[in-house]
Amino acid sequence: MHAGPALDRNELIARIGKLLVADPAVSDGQWHGYALIVRYADGAIARRLSGFRYDPDGTPHAATPDDASLGPAFDDLREATRVPNKEPWGACILRLWRETGRLAVEFEYDAPEQWDITPANLADVAVRARPGE
Repeated sequence: MHAGPALDRNELIARIGKLLVADPAVSDGQWHGYALIVRYADGAIARRLSGFRYDPDGTPHAATPDDASLGPAFDDLREATRVPNKEPWGACILRLWRETGRLAVEFEYDAPEQWDITPANLADVAVRARPGE
């Protein structure tokens, strides 16, 4: 189910945040920070979600949510955040701070491939995605 034109980017981000914190990958509260990387490749043909939970010392643990409605919600957000005369963003990094409930979203239009995860760069991407203080 895709959002109609009534939902703006802030409403979509709030909806994604609610879906995320209700997902078992995030909901147990045993984390200090959380990051979700959403990467679109080949236009909009392939969408990949990769999540990380972070201990208080910053150690990352893979924790990708399973909620099937998250993907379409990001599709809607991608459409709602289009910039005129520009391709839609290819990567989105959503960061969550457990103590404050703060949620921040970063859109990568120019170099989304920097968020592609491979065995060789997994640790680096996890560190770059980590919510800062």
